[in-house]
Amino acid sequence: MLSWMIYAALVSAFLSMAAWIAEHAAKQRQRATRGIWLIAMILSPLLPVIIAFASIRIPVSLHAVAPGTTLALRGATSIPMPTGMFQWDVAEHSASMAHRIDTAMVCLWLALSALLLGVFAFAAAALRRQKRHWKAGTLCQAAVLFTPNVGPAVIGVFRPRIVVPTWLAQAPYAQQRHVIAHESSHLNARDPQLLALALALVVLMPWNIAMWWQLHRLRRAVEVDCDARVLSGGGNLHEYCETLIEVVQSRSTVAGVVVGMSESVSFLEQRIKLMLLKPKKWARASAIGLAGLSLGVAAVAAQVTPPDAQMKAADKAVALTTEVLDGYVGYYKVSDLSVIDIARKDNHLVLRISGQVAFKGPMDLYPRNSEAFFIPGMNASVDFLRDVQGGTKALVGSVDGHVAVRANRVNKAAADQIHKALAQRIAEQKPFAGSEKALQLLLSDPDGDAGISPELAKARQEQKPDREKYLAKLGPVTSYKFGGVTDFGWDRYIVERRNGAETVYLLVDGSGLIISAYRKPVNS
Repeated sequence: MLSWMIYAALVSAFLSMAAWIAEHAAKQRQRATRGIWLIAMILSPLLPVIIAFASIRIPVSLHAVAPGTTLALRGATSIPMPTGMFQWDVAEHSASMAHRIDTAMVCLWLALSALLLGVFAFAAAALRRQKRHWKAGTLCQAAVLFTPNVGPAVIGVFRPRIVVPTWLAQAPYAQQRHVIAHESSHLNARDPQLLALALALVVLMPWNIAMWWQLHRLRRAVEVDCDARVLSGGGNLHEYCETLIEVVQSRSTVAGVVVGMSESVSFLEQRIKLMLLKPKKWARASAIGLAGLSLGVAAVAAQVTPPDAQMKAADKAVALTTEVLDGYVGYYKVSDLSVIDIARKDNHLVLRISGQVAFKGPMDLYPRNSEAFFIPGMNASVDFLRDVQGGTKALVGSVDGHVAVRANRVNKAAADQIHKALAQRIAEQKPFAGSEKALQLLLSDPDGDAGISPELAKARQEQKPDREKYLAKLGPVTSYKFGGVTDFGWDRYIVERRNGAETVYLLVDGSGLIISAYRKPVNS
């Protein structure tokens, strides 16, 4: 649990950084920013859960390797957290100690959430008691509640009301008008409900410091956006700034976390500077650059690997000596254009494969026993086969119980030749011999296995119901054209159909046999 909390906090920190950059991009173009921080607060508890526990189903294809594969999103991440961050509650303690630590973390989490809820409930009850003594009235034709020393603010979630201190009734009309315009803008924008949602999100993860900072930035963004709405609605800039200064100098009380004009002097200075800020010459280009950087940082947050994936791998894995692991290191030939490279990394193996659409590495292999390995986050395994002398002669990769690949071991010279052939094919951008004939066979959707490898024929049979629905939706073929050779060395065809288009990828051997195929709609 502790390691997962650290992971969630790290994701929130990246999201906070992305939101901060996005906020500066929006300010360059004088755009609203509260939505940026709200999205960051929603994603902070949601994204770690999605990445850690959700799975997606790979689209139906004709690929013989893994029909209907379900991929855990944790397996698609690429930024592992430092191992030392996980060792606090697993590696350096016994199983019973780890369980006690997890239990303590859960109890602490629940206690903090309950305490926070209690504080909010107490504040709401206190506010309700004060509200009984406030007098209803009107100010600048708006219904308000007059208080001795609370406001200006908007109080309440389900039935929010504008609250103003009694001294405002004696203030100049311009100040009254701007105060009411400000608080009415909060009401119309549903800012009280927005902040209530933000507080509920913080209650979910009260230990997450990044989310508290996001809440702080959101509250400020709410006020800045409100200022912009008041001015765009016809408010006088100088009179409005004078009103803000007068409200701050009056030092009225703000009860709880509410939206209102009473803020610190330092923040008021920032608000006034933003209102006086003129658009810069390169604001558009700067905003685009910052927005791109923000998306990049957000992508980093989604690529952080959840600890559970690594901990489950460590729990399931057995310990093998480096000599045993090194015995599997080498190259394994998949086809004339594809080779698997197995390397050792600490106490496990790493698999990299070239010339394959469905497998993008590197992938970590953890030993289940001396000859069988598994891939965390996927229902996939790799088994090494030995010859009579005890040496490694081949490997077999399986996904969801289906044999995905069988590759014989080759030396480095042979692997280099395969890499060279793949690079040459990509450079030449010429189709396989017999490629067009193979495509025509595939487009005819035959029931037999003539011209098709046994593995692909088996996959086609398993996928037949889904494939028939897919083809019926697209309709008959009207035309096709060769679209070049992919980075995996496969032929790519653009096939036009009556109701749309699809891209078909083919891997064909020297005799014209279709080894493997993959298709998808053009816009997917």
